Amino acid sequence: MVSIRYFTPAAPLRRYLSSYYWFESNDAVFSDLMRAELPQIRIVTCGKPTNTFINGHSRTPGPVHVQGPTTGSAKYSSVGPLQLFGVGVLPEGWSTLIGEPADRYADDVVDLSGVVGPAADTVFGDMLMARSDAERVAAADRFFLGLLAHAHATPRWFTALTDDWLTSSPNPDVDTLIEKSGMSARSVERLAKRIYGASPKMLSRKYRTLNAAVRLGNGEARGWADLADHAYYDQPHFIREFKQFVGMTPSRFMIEAAPLMRLTIVRRTLMPEMHKLARYS
Repeated sequence: MVSIRYFTPAAPLRRYLSSYYWFESNDAVFSDLMRAELPQIRIVTCGKPTNTFINGHSRTPGPVHVQGPTTGSAKYSSVGPLQLFGVGVLPEGWSTLIGEPADRYADDVVDLSGVVGPAADTVFGDMLMARSDAERVAAADRFFLGLLAHAHATPRWFTALTDDWLTSSPNPDVDTLIEKSGMSARSVERLAKRIYGASPKMLSRKYRTLNAAVRLGNGEARGWADLADHAYYDQPHFIREFKQFVGMTPSRFMIEAAPLMRLTIVRRTLMPEMHKLARYS
């Protein structure tokens, strides 16, 4: 039995965090594929999950950890019951609340205390003591509002521009981003890696394919022909990209998408106010 419930962060945090979620699995063994994602902070109150990334890294971090942005599908697994409170971190949130270069943590996961200090231990204790969703959300709000009080400088014009670039077209064109930024290609790439964890070219490929997956998962598209949009050279190209960023072929996805992946896609309809970038990952 797998369940997930979503919650909205406090108003001052909504430009930085996509959503909170409480996840539970009572299965003897939990194993699921996660499509390429935004950064995630997870506070595990029961179980000991292992992350296996597309680059081959396999990590079993401590109970409070931060996963950087991913450039491909990842496997998330655990033996025995698993309970965790998760947080999706938007690029502006990563830059403002975390402040570290995102590409340093891409396709990897580390203990959160090593990044933000002892506040991570405090929120873990609060989550262990919480007895309701409301108490968990309140604990998370306190933690992130505390980080916000020590915010790092962020080029908000760049995150606004890049978020819009990634979500306004089914095939984001890198030259368009560079032209609108008014900067050199090298400067744009440097900022994108620091805040988004990958080059503009990689981000374009990632969100192009995540857009396609969401459209398939929601029934907005029925197959390759509906998704082409001049974004892929041919059907084999589409399948290769889909396998990298979603973890399976489009046909398999339509038949047996991983349970948690399906649940995260459906949240788009459950939380219509969700940040546009978070609708895809």
